[in-house]
Amino acid sequence: MSQSRTEEWTTEDVHHWLITEVKVSLSCANKFIQEDVSGEYLVSFKKTDVLDLGIKHGPAVKIACHLKSLTEASAHRSEHPAYVEAWTKEQVSQWLLDHVKIYSKYAELLLEQDVSGDCLVCFRKQDFLDLNVKSGPAVKILAELEKLNHGPEPSLQPSPDQRGGHECVQPEKKLHHTVANKQNQTGPQGDPETTSRKTEEERTEPEPLGAKHKAAVVKSQPESPQTTMVIKNFLDDLLKDDVKKFHFHLSGYTQSKIKPVPRGKLEGKDTLDTAQLLTGHYGSQEALLVTINILKEIGQRELAYQLEINMSPQEQPCLSRDIMKKEANQGDKLKLLLTCGGNSLDSYDRFVIVVNKSSSEQIQYLNFLSKLKLFCVLDFDPNSAAVGGLCHSYRESRVANLHLPVQFQGKTEKVIKELNLYLQTSWVFCNGRHDLDNNLNKELDYKNWLRKSCRDVEHLVSFICNPDVFLHGRCLIIFLLLSPVDMNKDPIFDTYKSFIKHTDERNIITICESQSRYLKWRELVKEKCDFDIELLSINELTLSEINGTIIGLGPVTSSSTRLLPSSGSSAVVLKQKDEDLLTALDVLCLNQCENIYDENSSKFHDFRITVEEEFYRGAKVRWWNFYFCDKDMEKSFIKRDKYENVKKMIRSQRTHSSNTCVLLTLFHDPGCGGTTLAKHVMWDLRQEFRCAVLKDNTVPKTEVANQVRHLMKLESEKLSPVLLLVDDSKETENHFDLLNCIRQAVEDLSSIHLDDAQSCKVIILNCVRSQNPVEQYRQHNQNQNQYITAKLTPQEQKEFEKKLKELKETHEKPENFYSFMFMKNNFDRKYTENLARNTLENFDFSIKTAKLFSFLALLNTFVAKSEIALSLCEDFFQMKMIRWKEDSVLDRMKPYSNFLLIDSVDEWGGYKGVRILHHAIASACLEELERSHHLKVSDIVKEILHYDLFFSVRVVKQRLMLSIQRMLIERQLKKDGEEREPFSPLVNKIHSQQGRQTVQEIFVKASSRFQTSLSIPQALARYLYINVRDFPEAMKWAEKAKNINENPYTVDTIGQIHKSNLRCNIEREKQETSHNPEDLHKNIEIAKNGWKAFQRAQELSDLDNEVEEEAADDDSEDYPRKTYNIKGYVSILEISFLVFEILSRLPFFEKNDLLKKHYLQSFLNGLIPINNVHKENSVANSRYVEIIKEHQPFLVKLKSEVKEVFDFLNSYFTYIKQNSELDTLNHRIVTDHFKKYVDLFCSTPDERRKEQENKANLSLKLDIEEHKRFLEKNQADTFSGILQYLDKPAEEMERITECYAFLLRNMVNERPRKAKINYIMSNIVLYHLKANSKHVKKHRDLCVLLQEVLQDVGLQHPFPDPYFLALLLFWPSPTDENIDIATFVTAIRKSSNKYLSKLFQKRSTVAYFYLGKEEGLKRLVSKRSLDKSFLSKMHRDALAQLWWSGEIFREEDIIRRLYRVKGTIEQGEVYANYGKQKIPVRPARISGIRSGFSTENVSFYIGFAINGPLAYNIKYEN
Repeated sequence: MSQSRTEEWTTEDVHHWLITEVKVSLSCANKFIQEDVSGEYLVSFKKTDVLDLGIKHGPAVKIACHLKSLTEASAHRSEHPAYVEAWTKEQVSQWLLDHVKIYSKYAELLLEQDVSGDCLVCFRKQDFLDLNVKSGPAVKILAELEKLNHGPEPSLQPSPDQRGGHECVQPEKKLHHTVANKQNQTGPQGDPETTSRKTEEERTEPEPLGAKHKAAVVKSQPESPQTTMVIKNFLDDLLKDDVKKFHFHLSGYTQSKIKPVPRGKLEGKDTLDTAQLLTGHYGSQEALLVTINILKEIGQRELAYQLEINMSPQEQPCLSRDIMKKEANQGDKLKLLLTCGGNSLDSYDRFVIVVNKSSSEQIQYLNFLSKLKLFCVLDFDPNSAAVGGLCHSYRESRVANLHLPVQFQGKTEKVIKELNLYLQTSWVFCNGRHDLDNNLNKELDYKNWLRKSCRDVEHLVSFICNPDVFLHGRCLIIFLLLSPVDMNKDPIFDTYKSFIKHTDERNIITICESQSRYLKWRELVKEKCDFDIELLSINELTLSEINGTIIGLGPVTSSSTRLLPSSGSSAVVLKQKDEDLLTALDVLCLNQCENIYDENSSKFHDFRITVEEEFYRGAKVRWWNFYFCDKDMEKSFIKRDKYENVKKMIRSQRTHSSNTCVLLTLFHDPGCGGTTLAKHVMWDLRQEFRCAVLKDNTVPKTEVANQVRHLMKLESEKLSPVLLLVDDSKETENHFDLLNCIRQAVEDLSSIHLDDAQSCKVIILNCVRSQNPVEQYRQHNQNQNQYITAKLTPQEQKEFEKKLKELKETHEKPENFYSFMFMKNNFDRKYTENLARNTLENFDFSIKTAKLFSFLALLNTFVAKSEIALSLCEDFFQMKMIRWKEDSVLDRMKPYSNFLLIDSVDEWGGYKGVRILHHAIASACLEELERSHHLKVSDIVKEILHYDLFFSVRVVKQRLMLSIQRMLIERQLKKDGEEREPFSPLVNKIHSQQGRQTVQEIFVKASSRFQTSLSIPQALARYLYINVRDFPEAMKWAEKAKNINENPYTVDTIGQIHKSNLRCNIEREKQETSHNPEDLHKNIEIAKNGWKAFQRAQELSDLDNEVEEEAADDDSEDYPRKTYNIKGYVSILEISFLVFEILSRLPFFEKNDLLKKHYLQSFLNGLIPINNVHKENSVANSRYVEIIKEHQPFLVKLKSEVKEVFDFLNSYFTYIKQNSELDTLNHRIVTDHFKKYVDLFCSTPDERRKEQENKANLSLKLDIEEHKRFLEKNQADTFSGILQYLDKPAEEMERITECYAFLLRNMVNERPRKAKINYIMSNIVLYHLKANSKHVKKHRDLCVLLQEVLQDVGLQHPFPDPYFLALLLFWPSPTDENIDIATFVTAIRKSSNKYLSKLFQKRSTVAYFYLGKEEGLKRLVSKRSLDKSFLSKMHRDALAQLWWSGEIFREEDIIRRLYRVKGTIEQGEVYANYGKQKIPVRPARISGIRSGFSTENVSFYIGFAINGPLAYNIKYEN
């Protein structure tokens, strides 16, 4: 504490410092206020100045000593034992007489001058001399004081104030820690701004405190300033109405022998005055008891409990014998310890149990463990998991994951996720586990445990006490001693000591059935930890009594028996253990909310009022809200206009859809009630479906699918339909993965039959926030989608008017339910603008309250579902909370608290978060701050980035950091719903208002905050090259992102900068009249760098496609994860064609001149060197030639590289199922560039004719080249290109087949292997387009030709094409056993895996042909011909859905035309059986085969794909 800071103190700050730090009496401190001693005067005070105030010598010396430490900015430290400071002035006098043996007159003098122990330790020799104590006695006193540092504590009699209880000392000597903790938030060491502001709020008339104290204090009983401040601080936690109740009960308090405080004396008194009246009227000890009793009377049991528990064990007996009598009732005490004075176990988030060895007799009385919300159990019984053990017993009714202490090491969030903490109980074996046959899990003796296991257990304890895991006071640790602990060399005692190191003793309680066992444990703790656990222990109840007491406690938050709908309108019980397994789902039961409260009680009435008020203010809807309205039919829940539509859509899909899983989508404007509508529909359908809400969208899709399947088959042989709500989805999210996983999981159930189709149904209702829900709805299948907007119909407006009248009957001021009123006003922006204007009238950004509100307005405007953790808000205000009191933050946030809500966040075990009631209110506040207070969003962003508090490593801070990051980088879809904006809305706004400099400043600061995040520098790089076109600066930031993590996206950004730079240069040069050859050199260099970057990005994508990296700015935004990324190839094409464009604009390569264009073609084909190109002699042309020579290796290989990329992408789009919009976009780009390729490299017929006219003797070689160019131009020069002609006119395929026939006749001097393969394929395709074409060869002839090819290529050909043909032509007939087709299956798998493996990553291949019932080429049934038979009956989208789901194979047209092959499944592999031949076949769907490796007879249809035969619609013959 610096002197300059002290000088800023007010008189109240000085008073506060004297009470809490110096710990002088209230009367001493009041004299400083009476004399107007503020900080600037205090720093000049000497001891004589203090004495001049009429303060006695003892306290004056102490004040002067503390003041010296304060001005020197050093902590005050006593040089003597701590017990000396606890001596009263009477004990000091006794010590002087009995131990120092000085004259009694000196002892009486010090007693008269109030020299207590804490004053005595501040005395120096001069202080004694100033008291007229002679030098001799003074020196002796100081010498004896020094001896106390090395000798035993002298035995002193208690002072008169202490004689009420055994070994008691003055309460104020022991309560200073409570005062300090409670006062720390407002003391001089806190924020002066906060202190002064609070003072202004609490005292409307700032009159000197001394005057008040003088009038208030009744001197009939001894008072204690420390006790006064403790009581005052606990009263500060009461709301104004509760303070009034406290005054009322205090004035009528009759449980004391002293008369009550007159009501007139309490009129208008604040909490400090009230505390002074209490201690003055009743004395320190009884004042505490009176306060506790009254707090309980007014319903503040938790606060009363905290006041009791804050007393040290020595102080507790001082309260009174009444309390001791109450504590003798151990049942009440147990309830008090577990519930913080209430009746519900909800007071703590979780419980941690530490237990030693148990007996079978004890376990029957430990059922209460199933009642507690257990975080983990630290079990020291190695037999606990075996039959008859505690863990085994617990797992009969609840789920527990069995762990070892070593598993709790690593990053906190990773451990939480991997071990399923918070979701399921963790049972940790801390000293062996005998049910595992492993010597490593044997129980250890103490010495070996200390050496091998102690450190892991200590780390586990540290993990549990980490504030990232539990905030202070939110977890209760219970030591359950079921067997003796006879000595301190016991692992469980070491564990207790570890907990004491990491958490407050008051967070640990002990339960022990045996009194003798308890006394031994208490003695150990007292001896080794210097702490008496008496007040935190239960030791007089039997285990049966403990069990019954705990089971009888609340919370009664769920019905005792939860029911699910089942077949035939029946119901089944949802067991707690089953619900434990459904960690990702919030299950809605048939009897949700029933039989929980006595619904005629005032408690239920108050609960209903609270829940309704929270909802209509802006909280998330709860099932209770629907339940209340169902109970009171006259006050029904508002049904939105689309309610019936959504309900009808769900029922229709259940009845009419043949799919096992259906995805329905509800698009909605943010904050318009979309989620509430979905839950309302779900509530009303809970009789028809087993309903559940997906709690966490980040849970792996396969895990969600397994849990949905589990829910579907619970407690019933017949499957029940499930309605699953997926909430808070983004427009860009792809939920088809979830759909596919659930469908596969459901189809895995062996009990599925056609008759069960309606019951075996999962309907996913997907709520998607959208910027344009109507447009999104129009773009999708309208039978499976609905939308809701921020606009009410006339009928809806009437419903809202009616509801407002109803609310006025039951709630005070429902006009202040701002979210409800905003909707009632038809989402009118003027309403929110007026609210914001009125509330923010006196906004002052320099005050912390205003800053925090502006942070919330910013986050809630730009980041959906964002909040700031309540604990972070407390830290921001420097509040040190003794108990969980959320209202205190809202009190601090006045006058903005009416706009705020404290919400529960389910992540990481749950915590409280603060947010603004509605997105529209947050947005209006942000606009008002800008309009009326000239506060731009950039100012708020800079301010939030300024605070270190928000950016340290903590779980609750991690969520805030992610919100800040999302705010800067997350982009939205454009209004058309196809493409996204280039930047986040926040960046767009700052750019439009203030331009580049401010945007860059913010990104630079954010980059320093998110040092390990590549997203920020990458986003800045994109901003600089797209918006500003500052390519060098953009490259610097792109390189920084790549250095953090080189992945396909960071490297791609570098390539995009080069590509954008090149485009920019080309556009600029088009506008210029003269051209500089040096520009060519620069542009080719840029192109080469870009080309290398895209090539590297593609390599990284191919290598790391399976690795999950940190999401970059473009990750999951532009490029979907978990899919093969071909963007590198596409970008290589784009930059290559930019190079071609640059070259085609050179004087000697102009594409508009046919001859010059021919020169360019020849040069790029490597046919002529640049020197042989005809050109005019000029300086510029000479320089152009020099530059081209320098880059010739790059330029000459460019055409062949481009052709390879085209061929590869052609295979990709041919062989792989396309399932994303990105595939469609890439296909369009590739197609456009291939047209350019054809224009540049494949001459038109007119050009060829002119060329032939110029050459009288056209050679055969030129004719062959012409045919090759024709095939290349039509993308028919590759095997995959020919396959694509199955969907094109037959005439084109005839010309292609004829072309290949010409090549085979005339390429006599070459080995036309590829031409033969493509010729056979073109014949098969042409046959399916036009079977009677004269160009189609007979099946026999094609087989002979293929035999020649196969003899030529053998079985090691690098490409799968010849083996694909072998499957088509040589697949055996039902009786044919001669051809060893399995050889070709092996060959095609091997070659396709080598050539196309990167295409197959997490993608399915396309079968172009299926095995039919005919012979020859007729036996091959093309997918196109199958589609044809359906397209006359249904839309193409519906047909695609049939193929996708596999339901197509149940259609009669398919069954009639395709041949069903018989086979077997052995060791999980599928085989087609032809006589003795077993041909390996891959299942088209993994879910088609059951787990368990059972050998079974099956049948299936066969499709032919480029990676081998596929088995469709596998059926088990048994």
